[in-house]
Formats: sequence, structure tokens, C-alpha cells
Amino acid sequence: MKLTINIEGEAAERKIKALLDKLGVEYSIDKDSQSYKWWEDQLLVQELHERSQRLKSGQDVGVTFDEVKRRLNSK
Repeated sequence: MKLTINIEGEAAERKIKALLDKLGVEYSIDKDSQSYKWWEDQLLVQELHERSQRLKSGQDVGVTFDEVKRRLNSK
């Protein structure tokens, strides 16, 4: 399993590395990767806004936590 964490700043990086070391987690650091600033992605922001509006209006009723648990347990 691969976990990606976007870290801004050396102090935050040191704290994250210390935590991962304490937990005994193997990790690698890719200094060349760029953070994905989802809030600047206009298509994504528009999609999130539209989904939010459908939920607020009742057009989309969503899924209850009990339904999520039922679906997961049935697998």
C-alpha cells in the first residue's frame, strides 16, 4: 500500500518523519513531486459544489453509515 502525504515546509516534514519513524513505518520521500492543489482545480470544485447542492436540496439522499457498513460486510 502506498500513502501519499503532501507536506509544505521543513518543520512539518521533520515532524512527519519523526512520527513515521516512531511508528516503525517504511517510507520514502520524493522531493520532486508536486502538491495537487485541488482547490485550484475549477472542474473539481464545480463538481463538488454541484454534488453538495444535490445533497442539500434532497435531490440526492446520499447513503447512511448503516448502509455503508452493510455493503462492506456483504463482501
